[in-house]
Amino acid sequence: MISATQQLLLRVRRLPLIELRKLSTLSHRTSFALLVNPTHPALAEPVVRGVQAEARTLGIELHLLHASSDSDLDAAFATAARLQAAGLVVGPDVLFNSRIEQLASLSIRHGLPTVYQWREFVAAGGLLSFSRGRL
Repeated sequence: MISATQQLLLRVRRLPLIELRKLSTLSHRTSFALLVNPTHPALAEPVVRGVQAEARTLGIELHLLHASSDSDLDAAFATAARLQAAGLVVGPDVLFNSRIEQLASLSIRHGLPTVYQWREFVAAGGLLSFSRGRL
């Protein structure tokens, strides 16, 4: 039997897959970006593997972006825009959850449709979220 913690981790890790599918339906372009925090590999690595597999299935070119600080966030959004990504999926991470307004602002500044994990990102100006609220 799976524990509640394991169920939660499975759900959080699946969210970026669903977000990529949503975002890919909004654009005819086939280049997207995934943002993860490399300092939390136990969370980031399964998300990256899953989203990369989904991107291959959908015929999407996926750019992997890393951020573990505020300046990294700025650089990641600038890189996604420079790569002309049709959109950005923000992976689950405590850093990202604590920078809701900054991420929404960067999305708007760079004209980059961005899908987030929580509805609070949308309330701050983001495009889409998968969840109705925090777990």
